[in-house]
This record gives sequence, C-alpha cells and structure tokens, in this order.
Amino acid sequence: MTAVQNAGPTADDLAYIRFRAPDLEKMRVFLEDFGFKVMPGETEDGVPALFSRGKGGAPVIHIVEQGDPTFLGIGFKMASMESLKALSEYDGASEICEILAPGGGYRVRFEDPNGYAIDGVYGYIERAQAPPFVRQPMNTMAARLRRNSPIRLPRDKPVPVNRIGHCVLNVRSFRGSEAWFKERFGLLTSEEFYVDDKSQVVGGFLRCNRGDIPTDHHTVALVQSQQTGINHVAFEVDDWDSVMLGHDYLGSKGYKSYWGVGKHILGSQIFDYWEDPYGNVHEHFTDGDVFDESHVPTLESVDNLLGVQWGPLPPDKDL
Repeated sequence: MTAVQNAGPTADDLAYIRFRAPDLEKMRVFLEDFGFKVMPGETEDGVPALFSRGKGGAPVIHIVEQGDPTFLGIGFKMASMESLKALSEYDGASEICEILAPGGGYRVRFEDPNGYAIDGVYGYIERAQAPPFVRQPMNTMAARLRRNSPIRLPRDKPVPVNRIGHCVLNVRSFRGSEAWFKERFGLLTSEEFYVDDKSQVVGGFLRCNRGDIPTDHHTVALVQSQQTGINHVAFEVDDWDSVMLGHDYLGSKGYKSYWGVGKHILGSQIFDYWEDPYGNVHEHFTDGDVFDESHVPTLESVDNLLGVQWGPLPPDKDL
C-alpha cells in the first residue's frame, strides 16, 4: 500500500462544507428539518447565504450561497496558526485572509486538482456547546441497568445535529488527490478499497492525525470516478435513537430517503442518507469507529465499502 506521510501543516477536523442553491428559502426549510440552526447572512462578496451550525462549538458547519446549484468545497480546521501559515506557503494558496462570517477567524483557500475550493481555517470563536448528551443505560441479557425509568422519545421535531463528521468526494485520480490532501493537511489512511483485483485501488478513507487522540474513521473519503462532485456529507447525531427519530421525521416532511437506516461495514457507523431539494446527499450518523495514529491501514474490497452489517443495500448510484 502506498503511504504518503508529511511533517508539514496538520488539520484537526473538518470545519464546514459549502454549496450553492437558487432558492435559499427552500434550503432553509430543509436544513432546519435536518437538524441545523440556520442563520441568514451574506458572503464576503455580498451574495445572500445561509450559515448553519449544530449543537457543538463550531460557529458554522454548513454554508449555502445563492446561485446555480452546485457543490463548492470544504474547509479544514487547522491545528494551529503556524499550520495555517505553513499552508499558505504551498503553490496555489491564497493569502491568509480574515473570515467575514459567524465566528470569524482566518482562512487560506486552494483549488484542488478536481476544481474544488479547499480551505484551511483557524482562529474562529467557538460558541458555548450544548450540555453533552448522556444516554440512559440499555437493558440487555447481560445486565438490566435501566430500572423504573421508561423511555419516551419526541417524534414531532427535528433531531439536532452535533457536528460535521466527514464528506466523500469523487476525484479524477485517487493517488493524485490522496497525495495533494496528505501533503497539505497531514491526513492518515484508515483503509483503501479496490475493485476486482487488489492492484486496482480506486479510493480510500483518510482521517486527521491528532497523535494519540482518537479521531473519526474518516474525515474525507476519496473515490476515483469519471464524474467529479460531492458524493455525500455526514453529520453526527447523539445516538441510534436520534438516527431513527430523524428518519421518521424527515419522512413525515416528504423528503426523499436515499439510503438507510443501516450499519456500515467500513467505519461501523449507523447511517441514514437523505437528499436535499437539489439532490445533494446529507447523512445522519452515529457510533462510528475512531482511530489514533497507531492504527495500521488495511486494504478492503469495494464489496465491504458498499456492503452493510444490517439494513438495505445501497441504491444503484454508489455512495
């Protein structure tokens, strides 16, 4: 397996994703139903936009600008100002500029080999987080821990998202994009996947490197494809009850279920995918794997990428 390591800039997490859509009111309704807190505003160029956050500390995790529908790009939260400065020294990087959006901070922007706008950000002001969710104990055959405490779940409101977890990007060249992202953001490989023969590697799951601090199984997944674009973006919710409540609530609002509910093989997440009004796939997930720097990458069949431990198989349009 090819391993691209780097001692340069380092990203701590995914910061946000950016789209463009013609009808911001239609998008606002979807985003609120999906579980975001939505704040109307404008981009630095004065274009009307929606800035959305979750229950976590990040001031913005989802941005939609008004315009022709398209995926614009993603932002990474850098580990330090020094990492952001180092990022700005790479070919094609913009100058460091101030972010004129909720939370502020500073940004460097690139265009990656596929034409996506890829940002590195640092220094935004985090907001007060909601109290951490504590699930009641589960009763199992091994132990009856929840006693005299029935569970009653609300079904008539959106399920709040906590944070942005990962996105999957279609790329022209997996190895080329892998090297580009690893060099600039210090990402590590969790798994790669192949089609037919182990020599035909067509993609991989990449995660942030925070040393001995566990991070999500993947922050970005890259899938080699003749057609570029966003595959899907995923947001973490509290637990599997939240996934199921979200599934029922979004269905009651008439949105199009894309895939779910199910449990992935690679990453182990419990997942539920939905299409926004312009066909962009948004995922609720919970209970994903986390790895630290000691995890040894594996090579997996694409059957494991698209397979499930339980739940429906994926639709014809592969995720």
